[in-house]
Parts: sequence; C-alpha cells; structure tokens
Amino acid sequence: MNNLTKKYSVVFLILSIAFIFVNLVGSDYDREVFIDGDGSGHYAYLTSILIYNNVDFTEVLEFEKKKRPTDYMGHYFHKVNGIHINKYTVGTALLQLPFFLIGYLLSFILGYPLDGYSIIFQYCVALSTIFWVSLGLVYLVKLMTNWGVNNLYSWLFSSFLLLGTNLFFYTFIEPSFSHAYSFAVITVFLYFIHKVLTAYSRYYFVMASFLLGIIILIRPANAIIVASLPFIAGSWYNFKNFFKNQTKNNDYLFGIAAIIIAISPQLIINYLQTGGLLIYGYKNEGFYFTKPEILNFIISYKKGWLVYTPAFILLIPAIIYLFRKSTKFSAVSFVLFLVFQIYIFSSWWNWYYGDSFGMRPMVDYYGLYMLVISIFLYKTCHTMIKIIGISFLALCIILNLVQSYQYATGILHADSMTKAAYWHVFMDVDKSKSKIIASGDETFYGDLEDDAFFSSFNNLEYDYPYWNNGNNFNNAVVLSGTKSIEQTANNIYSPSLHYLIPDSLVGYSNIYVRFMTKYFEPTENSAINTVFVVDISDSIPKSIFYKTFRIKAIPNKITNEWKDASIGFKLPLITNDMQQIKLYIWNVDKKAYYLDDLSIEFFTYKQP
Repeated sequence: MNNLTKKYSVVFLILSIAFIFVNLVGSDYDREVFIDGDGSGHYAYLTSILIYNNVDFTEVLEFEKKKRPTDYMGHYFHKVNGIHINKYTVGTALLQLPFFLIGYLLSFILGYPLDGYSIIFQYCVALSTIFWVSLGLVYLVKLMTNWGVNNLYSWLFSSFLLLGTNLFFYTFIEPSFSHAYSFAVITVFLYFIHKVLTAYSRYYFVMASFLLGIIILIRPANAIIVASLPFIAGSWYNFKNFFKNQTKNNDYLFGIAAIIIAISPQLIINYLQTGGLLIYGYKNEGFYFTKPEILNFIISYKKGWLVYTPAFILLIPAIIYLFRKSTKFSAVSFVLFLVFQIYIFSSWWNWYYGDSFGMRPMVDYYGLYMLVISIFLYKTCHTMIKIIGISFLALCIILNLVQSYQYATGILHADSMTKAAYWHVFMDVDKSKSKIIASGDETFYGDLEDDAFFSSFNNLEYDYPYWNNGNNFNNAVVLSGTKSIEQTANNIYSPSLHYLIPDSLVGYSNIYVRFMTKYFEPTENSAINTVFVVDISDSIPKSIFYKTFRIKAIPNKITNEWKDASIGFKLPLITNDMQQIKLYIWNVDKKAYYLDDLSIEFFTYKQP
C-alpha cells in the first residue's frame, strides 16, 4: 500500500466515523433518507436505467410522486419529444454507480427491496459522497504542498475547509447533491493541471482533460474552472508554454479526445432519448446577465456566501498578499476568475439556488479558495496575522457546525431568511424553534405581466362573486368598512375564494398568484401558525395540489394593530383534470385574531 493510499484510507475512515456521529449518534433519530431534493434528480439516472431499464424518466417521476407531498411537481423532469428527460446531467450518478451496485448486491442478499431507494441504497449514496470528498481532501493537501505549504499546515487548512464551511453540510447532511462531488473532481483537476502548467507532461494533460470532461458531466456550468488556469500557471511564461506544447506535439487532440470520452455517457443518453446529442434540460430557466444579483449573492442574509461561510472573508487579505508577494499576473488572474465566477452564478434566475444551506454553487470551488488562503496564512511572515487568521477559521468551525444543525432541524429557513430572521435565531439550537421562520414569495424565471388576468378584493362588506364569506363577522375590531372576520377555535377557516378553472388555461405552467390580507392579533403571536392555503381539486372533488404558507414571517411582540400579510406563489402545470382552485386562510392553532381586506390576483409571467 503506497503512501497516497494510506493517507486516503485514513481520511475515508475518519470521515465515515464522523458521518456515523452526525447522523446516528449525534441525532435524536436514525436517518433513513439521504437521496432528497436536487440529489434525487442527479441520482435518478441510476434507478431509471438500472431499475426500470429505460432512459424515459416517467416511471421514476411516478415513483417520486407516491412518496412526496401533494405540492410536488417533479421540477427536474421535463417532456421532450414525448418522453421525460432529466434536466441534470449524469455525472453525479456515474460517480455514485459503484456504491449503487454495492447497495443492489447487499439489498439482494439481505432481502431488501431492489427499488433503488431502500435504506441500504440511501446509505450507499452517503458513503459514495464520503469516498469522493476524502479523495478531494487528499488531493487538496497534495496541491497545497506543491505550492510550498508545509504538509502539517496543509492538513490543518483542509480540516478547516471541511469543518468550517458548508462543504460539511453537503458531505454529511445532504450528501446526494452534486456539490461535494464537484468539489472533489475540481480539486483533483487543479492538482493535475498545476502539474501540466509547471512541468509539462502529456500524461498529466490527458488526465486533466478527462477530469475536465467529468467536471462538465457533473455540472456543465463548472466548465468555467478553465478560467482559473492563468492563476494556476503562476506566470505568463508558464501559461504561454502550455499552449506551445499543445500545438508543437498536437497534444490538444489527445485532450479533446479525453473530454469527449468523459462526456460521452451524456451524449449517448441524449441520443437514445431524443435522437440528438445535445439537450438543454433547464426548460424555462436561464440567466439574467444584464441584472446579476452580485451583492445579494455575496452578503445577503437570504443566502449570502460570506454570511453563511465567513471563512472566505480571508480571501480579501489573501488577494492583497498575492499582489504584494506574488506575480501581478497570478494575482490579477485570480481576481478576474473570482469576479467572473460570481458574476455568472449571481446571474442565474434563482440567484439563491432554492432550498440550500449557504451559497451552494461556490462549494464546488472551495479547493481553489482554500489554496489561496493557505498560501497567504502559511507564507506570511507576520506571526500575529497567522494567529488571527487561524483563530478566525476556528471560530468559523463553531459557527458552521451550529448553523448546519440549525438548517438540518429547520431553525434556519431553507430559502427565506432575512436580516430579522437571521438574528432572531442566531446561534439558537433550541429545536422547538424549528420552522419558526415562514416562507417568502416563490421566485420564477421571467417577469409578471403588467395586469392580472383575474383579481378579486373582499373587504367583507358584501357577498362578492367567487367568495364564500361565511357568517362569523365582527364589528368591534375593523380595518375598513364595518366588518372583519374573527377567527377562533370555532371558526378556523377564513372566507374562501373558489375559482373554476376555464379550459383556456389548460396547459399553462406560468401562473403566479398573489394572496394578501390584513390581520390583527389581540394577544402575542396568536396568528403565528396561521397559513394561506391553495388547494387545487378535480371534479370528485379530490385534491391534486395542496400547499400552505404562513402569513406571519417571524414571531414578535406586536399586538393590537393591523399588519400586512401576503404571499406570492407559482401554480403547477394546469391539466385537464384540474377543476377548481380554492384559496383561504386556516387558523391552525385555533387562537383568536381578526382578518380584513382579502385580495387575490392571478398573473401569467413571460419568459425572457
């Protein structure tokens, strides 16, 4: 067993023990689901091809619908030429494949269902992530030592990276997502391409090219890692020589071949599905290159990269160090890459990337960022700067572990944090605070039409079309007119709007609803768990789509005054069996409060 294998084995063992502690020993219950969220989409290739024996994801979609709530819309599957394709590429699934096969064999031997989702498959996917992250960390250490960082310091900084950033979360808590896999492969790629750029070798070049293909296969947007090559080269001379070697020996042909071989599984799947080699799977999704959300991306309380992973604040002094102590070419190259990457990722229509802990697309590049920080902290001649920097990273570990726990237990909201919400639960690990933060408006790709195609305002003074007002009116606490609705334990439902879906809307997948009201709490937080409800039913009537949203964002002590409540949300694709949309407010806790001025608007939104 060579030295690299020994190191890898030790890291893999340590991470496996850490995984057991995080999910079994350190948890109130034994986790049984790791294939979840976007990770389900990445993994779906394995079940579709190896369980259902086809490249049409319809059967996987139907299986997912059975185990999901009624608001599940299967957002990672789209129909192309009559079959369901997967918007994600196959790279993550290919890296999971060996462990999927182990899970299949163990399930067969032990008599577990061979459906790809039993507890054995769940843990095999988690083990797969640990395998690849271990590899990434080992190669990160090798990369740092190649840049002159002491071996002990390299391991120290790699440990800081794992424990002090959301790489920890995507390794141990949400291991089916692609980001930990991208981190590993990008880090290994940087090691090999550094070898190529500083001491040219055809072998290293072909290896780096193949790894670049795998990076693209996991997440095509990560092809931008090639923009970091000038920094990795370290000088214009090295960078220029790299291209000279390609043309002199025609090695670029070997590189192109290696990339094509790496991405060929996706090309083959695309061809089998649609008869074409290339598919844009992100239907109705894209970039807003003219209005990137750069500041929100970096420092917002919603998902800001430096808010939830402050360890990378150290990139600021590290960049200053590069300008002072390294070549200007190297320093400028890194800054340009970082700016370019943030610009691209912050231009995505959903700049905060949905349900996620922190700014997850940045996780893929953490090997590069920690390399820069390690060069700065190791090579600086100021002892006090070393002490401050390393102490700061240690504090980041505490913050990261607490916030990872908060997110996992629902104390941090998955996509709707605000400044007030962040400080309301800051460092609070009381699980009774789970789901205390309410959802905000749902986002979408496009712009709302200027005018609603349907709107209705109900101030409770009259019997309005489409509304069922009931009779629990109140005349003592009123916002406008002479009436409000008093919601109590005996009257838990507000007036409801019943909208019969016209045939002209069948096939629409771009309808957005705004639901607004005013509420009055006579006692503290009496409406804290009250929810807006949308219920789409068929002619039976049976609910087809059902979703709730809290009307109050966070608890407070404000009483005896009227407050605004609103929510904006997307409706699912309108299908032939959908008969009616019902909208109302539900008093879940059965405590007393008042409602007035209910308003509902339906918009369509246009794609850019």
